[in-house]
Amino acid sequence: MDGDDINLKEALDVAVDAARKAGRIMWSFYQYRREDAAAKATKMLKNSSDDKNNRNSGGADDGDSKEERTHGVSELLGVETKSSYSDLVTRYDKLCDETIMKTIQQYTTRVEREKHDAGFASFHFDFITEEICPDKPLTDAPTWVVDPIDGTMSFVHGACDCCVSIGLTIHRRTVLAVIYCPFISAPLAPLTSVLTPMAAPAGELYTAIRGEGAFLNGRPIRMQDDVKPKRALVNFGYPMRPCLSRAEQQQYAADPEKGKQEKHKKMIHAAAHIRRQLTKQPVQGVRSYGACALVLAMMAAGRIDLYMEPSGKIWDVCAGSLLVTEAGGVVKNLSGGEFGMEGMTTIIAAANEDLCNYGVELCNEVQYEHFWMM
Repeated sequence: MDGDDINLKEALDVAVDAARKAGRIMWSFYQYRREDAAAKATKMLKNSSDDKNNRNSGGADDGDSKEERTHGVSELLGVETKSSYSDLVTRYDKLCDETIMKTIQQYTTRVEREKHDAGFASFHFDFITEEICPDKPLTDAPTWVVDPIDGTMSFVHGACDCCVSIGLTIHRRTVLAVIYCPFISAPLAPLTSVLTPMAAPAGELYTAIRGEGAFLNGRPIRMQDDVKPKRALVNFGYPMRPCLSRAEQQQYAADPEKGKQEKHKKMIHAAAHIRRQLTKQPVQGVRSYGACALVLAMMAAGRIDLYMEPSGKIWDVCAGSLLVTEAGGVVKNLSGGEFGMEGMTTIIAAANEDLCNYGVELCNEVQYEHFWMM
């Protein structure tokens, strides 16, 4: 018996439970936000109807009340910045992270005790989560990798392209994946307008165990293995936050902000070249969704065919990369080498090998991966 042998189906059930709990927290805030927006709209209509002859006075009063209510939503979010103005964290990221950790740790504590009783005294689980323990290195030990809200920027702005991402690695390879978006209704799912703030929405739940395929709400999903570039929907965005390599930090030691600005200009120029090439070929369409994990999940469902992401972290790609490969897709790094999850991660995910190589060629034309070498 191997000490790293784990009942992955049981572990998957635990991860699904944790993801749904976090999704319920996200959903509750969106419900509050919708009610707040509806209250503002109702008041604006009432003021307009009651006082048509005094618009200036009514508008000023409404502006004051609107500002007060908006401030309440902002306070509830508790938005803070991390590495840059576009790298956000909210009170809900932290609450979801704590909820996920608590749920999974109840499971890991029991499994660790059983392993120790069976003679595997050194067996233990590790955790890498974006908000609680982001700096822990990936090892061979079974490791839970968690992004409590992937797409925090979208969450802050009330958009639906954000999700919970949970992966489990063993020997540095992802063995199970759960990605849950509570805001998107799966096809054929019944729609309802009577969800209470704390009700669990159906949403879209993506799951995978290595070697057993990928699933959306329990149904098998598969990528299109014969799609060509001219029929491909591509997800590719512009880089928002440059990081200086060690060499660049030395070069711009006197003015690191200047170094970041100059590097950012070069990154945008390189990204613009890639987008121009995508439209020259042309591909069928180009999109720019912001949540890496959710994009990879949607790829597994066959909704996106090619994705190039230069600045991911392990919690962005751990679960999603397994979903893609279990759905028949391909993952590599931006230069076409073996995909890895340690340090700053670059990824090209594609429906097939030819499409992946097409993305690699585009990135290599401007040495796109070099911008993220540390």
